[in-house]
Parts: sequence; structure tokens; C-alpha cells
Amino acid sequence: MVLDIAHYGGREQAFVKHTFLDKYLPALIGKVCPGFKEFVYVDGFAGPWESRSGAKFEDTSFGIALNHMTALRVHNQRRGHDIRMQAFLVEKDARTFEQLQTSIEHFPKIEVTPLNGSMEEHATKIASNISSSAFSFTLIDPKGFPDIRSMIPLLKRENSEALVNFMFDFANRFAGTELIPALGDWLSSLGNNEWREQIKELSGFEREQKLERLAAEALRVTGVYKYSPVISVDKALHNRTLYKLIFLSRHPEGLKVFRDSQAKALDAQAIARSKAKSNKKAEGAAIGDLFADGEDAVPNDRSSVLIRQNQEQALPYLVNALTDAGKSGMLWKDLWPPVLQEYSVTRSWLGRQVNELRKSGSLAAPGWPSERKQIPDDDQLLIKD
Repeated sequence: MVLDIAHYGGREQAFVKHTFLDKYLPALIGKVCPGFKEFVYVDGFAGPWESRSGAKFEDTSFGIALNHMTALRVHNQRRGHDIRMQAFLVEKDARTFEQLQTSIEHFPKIEVTPLNGSMEEHATKIASNISSSAFSFTLIDPKGFPDIRSMIPLLKRENSEALVNFMFDFANRFAGTELIPALGDWLSSLGNNEWREQIKELSGFEREQKLERLAAEALRVTGVYKYSPVISVDKALHNRTLYKLIFLSRHPEGLKVFRDSQAKALDAQAIARSKAKSNKKAEGAAIGDLFADGEDAVPNDRSSVLIRQNQEQALPYLVNALTDAGKSGMLWKDLWPPVLQEYSVTRSWLGRQVNELRKSGSLAAPGWPSERKQIPDDDQLLIKD
């Protein structure tokens, strides 16, 4: 499925999020199909909002999900392995819900349950209606701060992953106050009642990192997940973060799929922001110091810079881990997940760097099968010389 950036004028942030879902969901379902009888997609704030792509809503989160679920079900049926596909789509606004009900007629191969009302009131019931033999993915993408506690039954499902939108721009403005109770409940869920005072003492990048860690760690611990990496989605015309997409997974393969999909999303962000800035310049608008000459080029976008910075930092982290392991070394399967949790790099990129270190003699890889081998196998032992 190819997303059309022309559908996202004025909502470039959605293009970033949808690029991630477009890459992540088929990879996830492809891995899930062999081991589960059912796949369930849950969208707690489904919309559709500002869709411009026609009957199949290919520029909406639920449209992307249902299109991929349909294609993958057909593919598996042709191979003699059918997997039940279900979706629970929740929408609070009554008029928008009418559109949602109409849209699902285009997806007859998916068992879609549209629910009018708030995600908070439906979450527990949805969780109870998902079979224990199913793998579920939950998208929590509100325009504000939901009552995260009400969604714990979905997040704590054993066979599940989730993506949660943390509205950083609002959190950054109101975190030092008590004006948004749901935000306070979210960030206090680990028993840290001092976070408001801690936040007041911070500014800039340190403040952003603190809020991100609080939000992600609360979800990770409460939902009993192992990994909680984050995508920062920026404003289109300003070098500032709009929201954070917090990913939750219990399995290294989920982390691997996340980083692969994140890389595509960050590329899309650089393209979308650069296009938006270029269009703004072409309009001759008074843009002040939104960006300097050349900053609208893709290689200079914050996403592109972030990827380069993380690659520069990830390799020393890996080498230090091997150094600490000493002569006993580490297996590749134990080495790459901590690196990917900490840095925005892909497993394939990291594996190629390990191979270069091996060829240069910087580390030993006993029994490396062939010089044609580019990425270590899971059970490959690596030792820092």
C-alpha cells in the first residue's frame, strides 16, 4: 500500500504516523499469522478525521489497518492458512460515527465492530471479547489525554502490542500545573508524586526527555511490557515536538519491527516537513525565523539528524557492552535488543556494523559461517578483542 502525501496537506504529522502503521502492521501480522488463530485491531479514537482518500479511507489509521488485514487474509487463504481478522473501532462523535459505520462496508473480510462512545467506557468490554487465542494490537490516538487506567485491561493482554499517542506539546505546557487531571494520573501512575516539581526545574531537551521517560515508563510497567521505544513527531513548520508515539512490546521481534517501521516514518517526516517548508517559502509568506536557508532540505531535517546521531551513539554502546562482557562475550540475540531499545537504529544496520568490526579485527566472531554473511545469526558469539 502506497500512501499519497497529497492527502496530507496541513496534517503532515498524520502522514508520519500513518507511514509507521503502513510499514508496521503488515510486518506484525505476517509474524503473527503462523502462531495465532486470530488477529485483532483495536482503534480507540477511530474517526475518520479529515480523510481525503475516498471510500477505503487509506489516509486514516483504521483504513490502513483494515486494508492490510484484508490483503493479508486473502494472501493466507490462498496458501491454505486462514486467520480470523477482527477490528473494534471506537468513535465518540455521533456524526463521525455515522461515517465510520458506512466505511466498514468496504471491508467484508474483516469482522468489524463499530462502537459509539468513549474508549474509556468500552475498553474493558473490548478486552473481554478478545479470545485468548488472538494477538491484538491497540492504537490509542486521542486528541488529548485519555484515562489510561481504564485501558489497562487491553494493554495488559498477554499476546499484544500497542501504540499510544502522548500529546507532548500540551503536556509540556501544562505539566507543572494540575489543569489536566488525566495527564497527572498518567504520569503519577508509578507512585512518583514529585514529578511536577522535577519538571519545573527542567527546560528544553532535558524537560522533553523527562516527560517522555515518565510517560513511556508508566505504560511499560503498568502494562507489563519489556520495551517502550518512542517516535517523536514534529510540527511541520517548527523544530519542535508535537507528540510522542509510545510503542509497547514484550518481544525482541516486536522491537525489531518497530525500529524498521520507525526508520520509514522518520524518512517520511523529513520529506513531509521539507515539502511543507518549501511550499511556505513558495507562497512568499512572512515566516520570520521558522527555519534558516537550507533547513528545509531533507538531509538537514531533525529526523535525518536524529538518525545520524543515533547511529553514531549506538555503536560505542554496543562495543562497551561487549567490553563489559569480557572474554565470555555475548550472543547476538542478547546484544541487539538493548541497543535498539536505547537508540533509533535498525537491527540490520547494527548487524552490518558488527560485521565491519569483525572484518577489521576489532571483535572476534568464532565460527562466522561465510564472508558472504552480512548480519550475525541469533546464536553467533561475539567477543571484544
